[in-house]
Amino acid sequence: MFGFDCHNARIGPATRSRTINRLMPLTIPPKLLAAAAAAVIILAGCQTGPNPHPVPSVAQIGSDLKCSAGDHGFEDEQAGWGFCYPSTWRYQLRSQGSESPAPAELDLTFDITDIPCASPSPGGGAPVCSPDAGLFAFMIVSTFDRGDSATLSDWETANLKPVPDSQPIQWGNSAEAARFTDGRRIALTPHHVVILDLHSGQGHLDLETEMSSRLDTWKFSY
Repeated sequence: MFGFDCHNARIGPATRSRTINRLMPLTIPPKLLAAAAAAVIILAGCQTGPNPHPVPSVAQIGSDLKCSAGDHGFEDEQAGWGFCYPSTWRYQLRSQGSESPAPAELDLTFDITDIPCASPSPGGGAPVCSPDAGLFAFMIVSTFDRGDSATLSDWETANLKPVPDSQPIQWGNSAEAARFTDGRRIALTPHHVVILDLHSGQGHLDLETEMSSRLDTWKFSY
């Protein structure tokens, strides 16, 4: 079984778990893009099936993130990170966890579409439409157990074969971070390693521009 959450703010009871190996696995269908494209037409706030990954309440989402005006915050306590994103985005969230082979891993996939138009002000007037209205892209944020790796390089050597070439970057409050030559970003936190993988493509929503300019908003809490 697999579940969808589609919203600008996630809904549901809050739970907290600090070990990735407690996460319930969730199977993602192989035709991810086809399913995502069909699902983005669903309005924000709806749910079409069970989602075993715990979700915070609306009031808790990004409440301690320092987002610029016009941005919203997303924060997942179980994964141990949060970030800011444009308020015109709507996303569906899918989760998939695995414990074997090591290290334990949690993948959160965000299917993102820029909403066609924002609601007009209470005083009336025409809706305000984004220049990227209707464009779609998706990103995957993978969270791994850090294990006993002392440095990011140690973890890469132990878990990535071969180790991609990379350049050091600043990414939120992470202990270390780098960008691989294929565009993925990797961060070391006190207990986790996080990899951000953006998927846009020509003619789609420009995630690279939007997310790279918000790397400093990321907060790694575990």
